[in-house]
Amino acid sequence: MINKYISLLVLMFVFGLNAISQNRISGIILNQENQKPVKDISVKSGALETKTDNKGFFELKNLPVGKNNIIISSDDFEQITEDFEISENEDKDLGTFVLRAKGAVSEDLEGISEVDLDFDDGNTGQYISGILSSSSDIFVSTAGFVFSYAFFKMRGYDSEYSDIYMNGILMNDAENERASFSDWGGLNDLTRNKEIAPGISSSEFAFGNIGGSTNINTRASLIRKQNKLTYSYTNRSYHQRLMLTYATGLMKNNWAVAFNASRRWAVEGYVPGTFFDQWAYSVAIEKKINKKHSIALTGIASPSRKGMQAASTQEVYDLMGTKYYNPNWGYQNGEVRNARVKSNNQPFGILTHYFTPTPKFNLTTSIGYSSGKDGYTALNWFNAADPRPDYYRYLPNYKPIGGTVDPYISGIITENWKTDPSTSQLDWDKFYQYNYLLTLEGKPANYTIENRIDQQKQLSFNSLYRYYLNDIITITGGISYRKYKGRHYKVMEDLLDVTGNSYWIDIDKFALRDSSDENFAQNDINNPNRVIKEGDKFGYDYEILNNFAQLWSQADFNLNKFDIYIGAKGSYTEFWRNGYMKNGKAPENSYGKSAKVNFTNYGIKAGVTYKISGRHYIVANAGYITSPPNSRTSYLSPRIKDNLVKDLENEIIKTGDINYVARFPRFKTRITLYQTYIYNQVTNESFYLDNPLFGSNSTSFVNFISQGINKSHQGIEFGSDFKASSSISLNGVIAYGDHRYTSRPNVTVTYENGIYPDASYTTYLKNFYVTGTPQIAGSAGIKYMHPKYWFLNVNWNYFGKSYLSFNPDRRTEQATKGLGEGDPLIAIITEPERLPDGYTLDASLGKSLKYKKYYFNINFSVSNILNNQDIITGGYEQKRYSYEDHDISRFPPKYFYGKGRTYYLNFSVRF
Repeated sequence: MINKYISLLVLMFVFGLNAISQNRISGIILNQENQKPVKDISVKSGALETKTDNKGFFELKNLPVGKNNIIISSDDFEQITEDFEISENEDKDLGTFVLRAKGAVSEDLEGISEVDLDFDDGNTGQYISGILSSSSDIFVSTAGFVFSYAFFKMRGYDSEYSDIYMNGILMNDAENERASFSDWGGLNDLTRNKEIAPGISSSEFAFGNIGGSTNINTRASLIRKQNKLTYSYTNRSYHQRLMLTYATGLMKNNWAVAFNASRRWAVEGYVPGTFFDQWAYSVAIEKKINKKHSIALTGIASPSRKGMQAASTQEVYDLMGTKYYNPNWGYQNGEVRNARVKSNNQPFGILTHYFTPTPKFNLTTSIGYSSGKDGYTALNWFNAADPRPDYYRYLPNYKPIGGTVDPYISGIITENWKTDPSTSQLDWDKFYQYNYLLTLEGKPANYTIENRIDQQKQLSFNSLYRYYLNDIITITGGISYRKYKGRHYKVMEDLLDVTGNSYWIDIDKFALRDSSDENFAQNDINNPNRVIKEGDKFGYDYEILNNFAQLWSQADFNLNKFDIYIGAKGSYTEFWRNGYMKNGKAPENSYGKSAKVNFTNYGIKAGVTYKISGRHYIVANAGYITSPPNSRTSYLSPRIKDNLVKDLENEIIKTGDINYVARFPRFKTRITLYQTYIYNQVTNESFYLDNPLFGSNSTSFVNFISQGINKSHQGIEFGSDFKASSSISLNGVIAYGDHRYTSRPNVTVTYENGIYPDASYTTYLKNFYVTGTPQIAGSAGIKYMHPKYWFLNVNWNYFGKSYLSFNPDRRTEQATKGLGEGDPLIAIITEPERLPDGYTLDASLGKSLKYKKYYFNINFSVSNILNNQDIITGGYEQKRYSYEDHDISRFPPKYFYGKGRTYYLNFSVRF
């Protein structure tokens, strides 16, 4: 009898063990930076522990029924803690976990990003650095965050040399080739997962570019399951941010849904007269059909309005006693009003099919569509005084050609600047009064606000494959196509009239002054002397159409002592102009479709990693790339006519770098030497010129086209991180660049009033330094990570060897005509201005904690703690130049100063 009971108990015990063993969890762990599996990651749940395999897979068995939690940890990645509940005999798939590298900047803390580019500067594009702050590479992450204060550009490259993708769809603008981060600004949680490929290195999602490539992955199943509320308070471009995130992860029914929405706003930003208002909302949905097929859909919109800042001269900053004077605003009925308002709304959607027929092969295909418009308002005037308060003739130190400054008049003007806002800022009441008086006489308005619209529609396709041939060879490649239409026109935003009876005549005011031909001044001969009311198009109206197709492939070889990759691409680009107005200055080639222009291009790249040991590596990359001139700079005067820049050529890039990398448990470092040559660049700037080569009476709006621009970018990058203890890390980063012009570009000046023929001449820019970025930057930091989940980071940063954007017109033979050899004025006129070096001290403090099912995170960062307000972060020489007396002080340069002490407080709760 006893033996029977013992046998029964044994059987019950065995069956019980078997039942418990069915309580199993599993999942996949990926690296956020490259979306690749991560091996040897510790996964714990209670007393159970395992590590991920080569595919990032883990499983734990024999878990107790009920509520549990999982802890994912590593020396190199931030810890993840996740709660889950398991039923008896349940085999639970926890889905995919994405790990963020330790030391990467928290994406809940926004540094200098697109939201801080609230100034009016036609010489710069959006900076790419901020998106790189999540990189695990200490140099890249530091350059992407703390260096962005001074608008540091990696290796001196402009942003068009960095490619941004979302789910495989290229997000760079088809006309200027730059990505607009405002299109998805504020959606931190949805856009958190990124694959980053520095430079032209091996990449699994694109051929690459010299400035690197980033693929933002919004796949819903990869977004952590959560309900999250975030609130931020800051004194930067915006003051408050509210963000809501909801994500289900992959549910039992094989659906995953994620929602992310936010608002960022400020009635007035750091700079007086600026404001910020941006809403953002997105949804990501995924359906896992079976083990081979998944379908995902992402929709994003991020409408915004921002009041902009303009640069000004040092004389004005000194007059006003502040480095943050802004001439773009004034008082209207006692309220602040900004004349330069930038609006953006480019909603888009991406549909993606994930196909994995075998473990060795996968195919990802995406279709994207976007349709929206951007706007930029500006003051316009006719037969009236220049409304800009800092116009050079309105300043105390103004002197006419051949004259001197009158001390008495200068004193009066100085006092008015310091005491009268109608002098130092826009005088809106005066504009309305002038227009009102003209309305009584039945005349058109003197002053108006126009809105310059860029309306875009784009259809994109991309298909990407990965084939793991064996343990040694992986082949990756893709095909893409983009069909783009960009329409550009002006709309009458505000006639500045209280009666509702004011109007504007659609003629070119400069051409009207300079010609007696009644058709010559017409912006549209098909509708002569058209009366313009608010909301009407006027001035110009044309399209740029662009078709682009590309094939690329890459092979990676993983050997015992070497990793090798080779890649190639081929592409075809065509674009043309379609005019909707028949302009009187170019009646034969302004209306209708122009001839198509096409370019065929290619690129090759290769790289090798020599594994000296498991800790030491030598990495080398090299590439040769050709690319077409972008369509925005290829037309001499696109607002008026379809004439192309003469002798357009493909741009050519030769690039290479060599790196030493060391990786130890407590010490990591990278040292890089790089060299890049860029040939045949074309730029096209548009501005008002009232002192050109033909004399002071030839005032006109001009297009300034430079072609044959060659550059050399060379330098050293160094990044190091030392873990002094389990809690303290020390890091240092240095960038030393030598970026120069290596040619003497040819310049063509076209006058939009059409009264003068195009002028061409040589600009002597050889050996000038590339502008718009510090060429020397460094940072030294210390990080403290407390076992109780709080941290402290402190960084000291240095910026140097930065040059002011120069006026090519001053580097011509005409600019120094009449001066004898050795005249000291020649050097004063032609030497570029080096900006003063600068430094900042930054710190951030954070704490994470858990209370029941709630995870709290609070971060507080302070930038420029010492409140250094003497750092000039940008600016430009004015395009005006006095040929009569060669006096460059008559039109002094304009500057932007970096912000003083700023802070960012961020609080989030996740449950």
